[in-house]
Amino acid sequence: MKLPELNYTTPVTFTRKQHLQLAILPPVIVNLLKGILLTCRHEVRHLERLTDVIAAHDHAILAIWHESATYALYKHVGSNYHAASSYSFDGELAARLTHGFNVECVRGSSSKGGAEVLRQLEIALGLVECVGLTMDGPRGPRRYAQPGLAILSARTGIPVVPLAVSVSRSWRLGTWDRMAIPKPFAKVLIDYAPAITPAESTDRDTIEVKRQEIQDTLNQLHVELEAETGDVQPELPVLPAQ
Repeated sequence: MKLPELNYTTPVTFTRKQHLQLAILPPVIVNLLKGILLTCRHEVRHLERLTDVIAAHDHAILAIWHESATYALYKHVGSNYHAASSYSFDGELAARLTHGFNVECVRGSSSKGGAEVLRQLEIALGLVECVGLTMDGPRGPRRYAQPGLAILSARTGIPVVPLAVSVSRSWRLGTWDRMAIPKPFAKVLIDYAPAITPAESTDRDTIEVKRQEIQDTLNQLHVELEAETGDVQPELPVLPAQ
């Protein structure tokens, strides 16, 4: 459900071709994914780690990688949880795909450190139970967390719950995030890590420590799930701290 306090629209003007793509692609992709996911076996672990945070704080923040967005949406379809996307064409496409799962995306510029998006998420977090953020989006590097989610947690005092997904059989897209499209009848493992407490301040060094903690926790959970499903991923490059 869209709320009047939030911005869900983009000021960007799209071409006729882009408008056609936006009209056709989202319903086709959403229905295809839902159809495939209906055939899959889903195992959800430690959901109480999310619900306990909501019970204690009235709200929660979900941390996921870009490649896991489809599964997070499917698991929380119709929950009125909120996500975020940029003003760009890709952001508009993502927002419409998200809407197809009855989850809404607040909008903002992804430039200048994503301050506009963060402000929208901060407002949303006061209105809905949970917001989720793809920490390595919208352009990567893959499985490398940007600091925005750690900043959001510090500002609001709401803990972060990392959510990892692994699929036994899938097609991996050639995109930067190597998103996994499940094959019919695959097994999908979804696991929630223990909640991560907010940083005590928003100064750069403190946020960097928390950013690294969230990143390491989520990546470790992915490694554990992928060992079970056999979906072993290539080693990630070592990147410098921001």
